[in-house]
Amino acid sequence: MLKVGQLLKFVSDLNPQNTPTRLSFFNFLRGFAHPDDTLTPELIEMFFNYCMDYPHWASNKQQIGHEVQFLLDNFNSFYQQKFDLSPIRFPQNMQIIELEHFADLIDAVSSYIKSQCEEGDKFRILPDQNKRVVAIVLRADKSLEVRTFDRKFTIRNGTLEPLRKDLVLYYNPELELSSHHDHKIEVAPYITAQFRVSKDKVSGVLMRGYVFQKLLEVKNEPLQDQTRILYPIKRLEQFFIDRRTDPYYQDLISQLERTCNLVQQGDSEASKWSSVVLGKADTALENVFLGDKLLTLLARDLRHALMEANRKNNSSSALSSDILITQQLPEADEECLKITPLKELDLIN
Repeated sequence: MLKVGQLLKFVSDLNPQNTPTRLSFFNFLRGFAHPDDTLTPELIEMFFNYCMDYPHWASNKQQIGHEVQFLLDNFNSFYQQKFDLSPIRFPQNMQIIELEHFADLIDAVSSYIKSQCEEGDKFRILPDQNKRVVAIVLRADKSLEVRTFDRKFTIRNGTLEPLRKDLVLYYNPELELSSHHDHKIEVAPYITAQFRVSKDKVSGVLMRGYVFQKLLEVKNEPLQDQTRILYPIKRLEQFFIDRRTDPYYQDLISQLERTCNLVQQGDSEASKWSSVVLGKADTALENVFLGDKLLTLLARDLRHALMEANRKNNSSSALSSDILITQQLPEADEECLKITPLKELDLIN
């Protein structure tokens, strides 16, 4: 059986930077597959599906289809093996449909998910504010899959099928990210993350643009520190995890409450790090816990406590300056102080 690594080496030897098609193909294989993986028609077709999501390749599907087919034919000749190309749908033979009405998108995703479910499986289709559809699939073994879909579909055997059907987060029955699967999500427009999680450590890549440039590579880093991956995950978890039981949410609440109390007690160090805590809260409110009332309230309380602490510090500094200046001025100037107190001038400024 041919391996992905063999195809990677073959394309690498042909100077993939010479053409956009070759570079896109090389980057995709290197980013989304492992060299030891068996080379399959499904992987090649996945590459084409991802390409057709970009307007550039959708407008040049003849070019990319013919060039990749030429590469694969020569690859077969080079290794004197037969990698079967017949199951692959090349772009020039694909029809892409972008569903206009959101209700049709819901129905199309529901039909597709139903076709993928087995006896004992359950699913639910939910609209997302980002104009996507989220499908939550509960398998018979109590594992969970969270799948996301956009409006782009293709036709396979007379049936609508999502163009990108591999954007999935896998959870074990304890609702923890599975360590036995590759997870894949879109973290921003035209930026896709593929990663594995093990003991709260994440390893993977972020790929960007129609040439699938490697934007970021993460190797065994704490998931909490990789916010580009963490926030999109937490955003999807809002559909099925009660935030009151979410450790990330609870930790953020605890940080806000503790920092606010310390600031109110006059802790100068708390005032210094409060901006970091507020930044985390604002980002979470914008990207994860949209409109959360408790987070909003605690962030507001911390800001108010900071304003009060700064006002008291400024007043104390002004009073200290007044006393110092009064002590240093000669007695002849006391009448001037009575006419225009320095403290009042400070308040005006």
